Order: sequence, then structure tokens, then C-alpha cells
Amino acid sequence: RSCCLQLSGIFGLIAFLCPCSVCEPNLQLTTMANAAQQIAELKQIRKEFKGDGLFEFLGPKPADATDTDPTRLKIKCDKPAPLTVCVTMPVGYPVDAPPTFKVEASLEEDVIDAIEDHLSKQASYMPGMECITIVLQSLDDLDLSTIDLGVKGRCRSIFKVEVVNNSPQFTKSLKSVANGRPCVWFYRAIECQNNAKFSFAVDPRRAVYVVCDAPDKASAVEFMKGIRTDGDMDCDMLGKPGKIQMTVVEEFEMAPKAEAVPDGFSSFEYKTAEDLDGFLNPYLAAVAGCKKKSGYPG
Repeated sequence: RSCCLQLSGIFGLIAFLCPCSVCEPNLQLTTMANAAQQIAELKQIRKEFKGDGLFEFLGPKPADATDTDPTRLKIKCDKPAPLTVCVTMPVGYPVDAPPTFKVEASLEEDVIDAIEDHLSKQASYMPGMECITIVLQSLDDLDLSTIDLGVKGRCRSIFKVEVVNNSPQFTKSLKSVANGRPCVWFYRAIECQNNAKFSFAVDPRRAVYVVCDAPDKASAVEFMKGIRTDGDMDCDMLGKPGKIQMTVVEEFEMAPKAEAVPDGFSSFEYKTAEDLDGFLNPYLAAVAGCKKKSGYPG
């Protein structure tokens, strides 16, 4: 059973085939309500920033906006420095999605990033609300001399070891090579009862991922060199000390405000791929890497 529902107004040109007359109208009513709120807020923003050249509407109109072509505008500000804020109103704004902000200014990249982070954070305090004017007004009280720029130049190394035969030995050696650098590793346990392959193993581990932070490139290179050359990192199948067979996952410069590996040395067991994603993904370059950069700096 199907019926064709003709939507009027701004959605009059779109036809939806649906099994009932309940599902789609609710979604479209929400979208129409968002468009109405966006129009009202645009009028308020234009009124607030009515000086010559302060407000520039880039379009499209909220009624014509789509997920791939949302409504955008530019606002010129003179605090905390001369800059232009490009504001995007997603189709779901304000009910289901926050606005986004991109700053254009003759400032250092990390300063621009910090200002954008400030604007996004201010918007996060007002979910579901028309907040753009208030967020932009918060720039008046922003002091660049006290803004948190994070820590520049930090580097992260992530590598994988398929099998660790002697985890106590590995733990001891890894901690020694880390030498005070924050280091964490994730592993899966191996059940080796009655398995001749692991007759000399001591608490063996598999699919081990190691994450280590260093204050700069030189320190990160030193750490990885130690990992590659240490002849006592693990034990072989006969219980003799030896190097590990490792694969580099990522090496990169961290974003100044990226979350660091907790101080100290720690390890955690994971049992599923989902567990590993939860542990490892926040440390990957896609989340913690410096923008527009790959690998170590320099």
C-alpha cells in the first residue's frame, strides 16, 4: 500500500512516496520550522550588525537550503582583532544541529583555531537555541593574550605488534624505552593452555597497539629508534630475549589542543574490535593530528 503526499509551500515541488501519511510530514514540518527560525534569526543578526559592510548574506535562502548547500553568512568583527566570521546554518539548525564557524583573519593559524574553538564551545552551551548573535557577541570579551593555544610541537607514535610472547618482559622494556614519556598500550590476551607454540610464553598477548607521546620530534624519533633496536623487548619461542616485529600505524605532529596520553605508563585489555576502536580512535591522527600536516614536523 502506498500513497503520494504532495507537500505545499517550500516543499511543494518535492513528492514523497510513503506507506502512510504520518512519517514524512513530521520530518518536513521540523525542517520548515527550522527554516522559519533561521529567517527570523537572520533578520535579528542583520539588525545587530547593521554597520556598513558588517553583514553579508551568502545564501541560499533557508527555504532553498539543503544539506550540501546550507545557508551561510559573513560577519565582520573588530574584536578581539579585525576578522571575519563565516557562519553556516545547517538545515537542522537550530533544533537538531549547531551552527558552524570559520574565521578569516591575518592571525597565526593556532590563534584562528583557538577562536573557532571558542565560538563552537559557546554554541554548544545553547543546544536547540537560536544562538548565533550571542556567540558572535562573546568575541567582544575574548582576550587573545589569555586564550588557550595548547602546546605546539608534540608528536605521537603509534605502532602494532602482532604477538608478544612474554608480556612481563615487554612491559619492562617498553617502560624503559618510554623513559617517562606518556605511554599506553592495548592488547588481546592469548589462551595458550596445551599449545606447544607458546610453551615458553609468559602471559602472551596479541594485536598489541602502543601509543606514546613525546614533547617534540627529536624525542619521538629517539623513542622509535629505541623500540626498533632494543634487543631485549620480548622473548622468542625458546624463551631467548629478542627484538619485536612491529609495524608503524601512525607518526604525526599533534594538534596543539589535542588530548594527550595520560601521564605515566598503562595498559588495557580489549576483547572486540569495538573495544579497540573506543580505546584507540581518540588517539589517531584523524582526531588528534595537526591540521594540514602528516608525519612529524620538520
